[in-house]
Amino acid sequence: MSWISKRGPALHAWLILLVTIPLMSAAGRPLLNLLRDMMPMEGLALAMFLASLMLLWACGIWVRRQGGGIRTALLLAAWVIPLFLVLPLTLPVVEERIHFLLFGSFGFFSSLLFPLPVAVTVGLLAAGLDELWQWVLPSRVGDWRDVGINAVAAIGGTVTARLGARK
Repeated sequence: MSWISKRGPALHAWLILLVTIPLMSAAGRPLLNLLRDMMPMEGLALAMFLASLMLLWACGIWVRRQGGGIRTALLLAAWVIPLFLVLPLTLPVVEERIHFLLFGSFGFFSSLLFPLPVAVTVGLLAAGLDELWQWVLPSRVGDWRDVGINAVAAIGGTVTARLGARK
């Protein structure tokens, strides 16, 4: 069995995120304005929170399929709930919460595909390059704060995958 066939779903998800992240940087403002016209910011915040809950639920299913027991699930919950549910709620700008969804998922799948040092490096590069990309876009402005949010989310996703994969 080849490397690609063993890691097919994770590779597909990773590639989708690799394309989605710069596309969201390029088209994120018009999309956000459309969403703002369609629903109040509270609705957008609730939608992002529900999306985070669904991803965490999927992560729990993945842990169970990896053979993780209750101890692994509790360890993962103690790490994931504060980082991916509580911390995003503290961000003053609602749309910044999507960083945790995108970069956390990117770090998670990077960790499933690559050795740990490579996964961390890829996540940190994506965190920085995304904001650099926004500096060259005429309608966007890169932000060091966002680099930090992206990096925390990517490393958090990497650690989550590593903790969940332990048996």
